[in-house]
Amino acid sequence: MTTLHCLGASQEVGRSAFLLETDKRLLLDYGIKIFGEGGKPQYPLPVETLDAAIISHAHLDHSGFVPHLYTFSQVKWYATPPTRDICEVLFADSMKIMGDELPYRLPHYKKAFKHWQPMLYQKPVHLGNTIFQAHDAGHIAGSAMIDINYQGKRVLYTGDFKMETTRMHAGAKPVEDVHTLIIDSTYARREHPERKSLEGQLIDEVEETLENDGHVLLPAFAVGRTQELIRLIRSYNSHIPVFVDGMGRTIAQIYLRNKQYIRDGMQFKKELRSVRMIEHPSMRKKVTHSPCVIITSAGMMEGGPVLGYLTNLNPNSKIILTGYAVEGTNAWKLLNKGYVTINEFDLEVGLPVEYLDLSAHAGKSDIMNFIQHANPEKIVIVHSDAAKEFEAELRGQGFDAVAPAPGDKIEC
Repeated sequence: MTTLHCLGASQEVGRSAFLLETDKRLLLDYGIKIFGEGGKPQYPLPVETLDAAIISHAHLDHSGFVPHLYTFSQVKWYATPPTRDICEVLFADSMKIMGDELPYRLPHYKKAFKHWQPMLYQKPVHLGNTIFQAHDAGHIAGSAMIDINYQGKRVLYTGDFKMETTRMHAGAKPVEDVHTLIIDSTYARREHPERKSLEGQLIDEVEETLENDGHVLLPAFAVGRTQELIRLIRSYNSHIPVFVDGMGRTIAQIYLRNKQYIRDGMQFKKELRSVRMIEHPSMRKKVTHSPCVIITSAGMMEGGPVLGYLTNLNPNSKIILTGYAVEGTNAWKLLNKGYVTINEFDLEVGLPVEYLDLSAHAGKSDIMNFIQHANPEKIVIVHSDAAKEFEAELRGQGFDAVAPAPGDKIEC
């Protein structure tokens, strides 16, 4: 018997965590919901004894609670090398920002990295009678779909995945003949716009704004989106002045150390050399002296250098958001209300704001394509605010689909 215990990311986006019981107890992801109820972090349901943890990728909603394992356990956690390196940066930043809100401390953080085990694409790992391996998920550097085999049954946990090729990554490949599919369904209810046309629109707006002596501010997630935007801009125009600030600089160097996990790593190295990294806060005032593009954290505008730049843009400038914004965050307020909140004061921005959907998640067509190839006997819908609606849609097509709630147990 194979049993799945749903500890998070069930009828919600965030805090991905699932316990799969074979002859071993395997934890699939262990993330946090950064903007939970009341704006406070929200954690997965508790887990006890484990034989291993397997982390699909480094985004905090999938990895951010890993150090907590070492408040009570000595378990090994498996992840690809770039996932491990990015986690080291993100966990440290979480402790700095969240402080006492996090139920783990520096010794647990340090212990976590002593228990990391490398997981490589297409290299099986044997734990008792259970075998698992990772497939490239096409989401960020090192992101993995976890393929688990036990007693002739195959369980596939996609984590976050994208099938469409992007500037940084080849798309995830379909996986066939799956018994139970645990699938990321963030965008199962809608399509993403055609990417090539969005890229062209972004470049057109950048060039037009700079010709009018304005600045283009690109608030960006440090992991994945910052690097994608650098490559996108340089793919179209090698002369636009581009400045990069925030944690995305550090993550870009991790990408360079792991070139085999991105498309054309040597070209990315050249592209990084062509942009200006903001190494010290004193450099930030000089950036807005002339027209340029500023790529800076944080993507939801809740921290990082972005708010400082926002207040120094000239009237000809433009802000372009390219990522998901949780309701109530500054990015969401700017896009929907026209203001941001700084030090508890609401500030009207008064500049044009554009949203271009450069998502690193699969849209509806790709999710359905993946399901058709997998041809699963059971589908477990996770990481979605519209999971029950998608469950009904899949059931209407003849699939045995379930959208579990936190705490649910499913026989696989």
